[in-house]
Amino acid sequence: MVKFAGISDKGLLRSQNEDAYCIIGGLEGAPLLLAVADGMGGHLAGDIASQTAISVIRDSLSAAPLDVANKDAIESRLSELVQSANDMVYGKSLTEPGCYGMGTTLIIGVISGGALTIAHVGDSCAYYMRDGVLNKITTDHTYVEELVRIGSLTRDEAARHPKRNIITKVVGCMGKILADLHRVELADGDRVLLCTDGLSKMISESEIAEAVIAAGEPDEICAALISKSNSRGGLDNITALVCINGAERAE
Repeated sequence: MVKFAGISDKGLLRSQNEDAYCIIGGLEGAPLLLAVADGMGGHLAGDIASQTAISVIRDSLSAAPLDVANKDAIESRLSELVQSANDMVYGKSLTEPGCYGMGTTLIIGVISGGALTIAHVGDSCAYYMRDGVLNKITTDHTYVEELVRIGSLTRDEAARHPKRNIITKVVGCMGKILADLHRVELADGDRVLLCTDGLSKMISESEIAEAVIAAGEPDEICAALISKSNSRGGLDNITALVCINGAERAE
């Protein structure tokens, strides 16, 4: 059995919520798909971009359910979903009034056969927790993350850098997009979190881990994480999707 929930909150300062998400399947042993999109802050029509990307995923899965026969089939479908979302957002940005320059992050996770497969573009994040240890799966597509990768910045310096919010890859800003793909074999009791940067950049990974451990059910974990982010100022929209894989481990 897989338990899951999702909550999105506009935060304390933004006038509207430019995040969007969907949760599809997951009942009676069916594959579970979770997706989160964060419209580009400061860009035109960020809410349209994120909602468009999520609508593409919903419509595509309604027309043709996931093929989870093997790892390659899942990864191929997720790559196709990201490209389809990109095509739609990019097309609207070129043709619809007020939408020029819009974009969105996009992260999609599929849990099937005891494994989590992730497709990722932007700086929304995916984590899994096992035995009380939080592990980040994705690598942010940001200017400062690239500087960290090449050794020009430390992780602490990156967190304070004035250009830390510059995203280097998003859905909808060019004709072709290539998502990062990740796969994690899950154990019973593992907890999976997908979130926007309104959460990951407002509270530390140790604070995320504390909330994931302390709260019991997925909806309680989501609520605790959003509350903690808002307690730090709620500077951005906040979305959290949480899944608990299988039965809890015995103490």
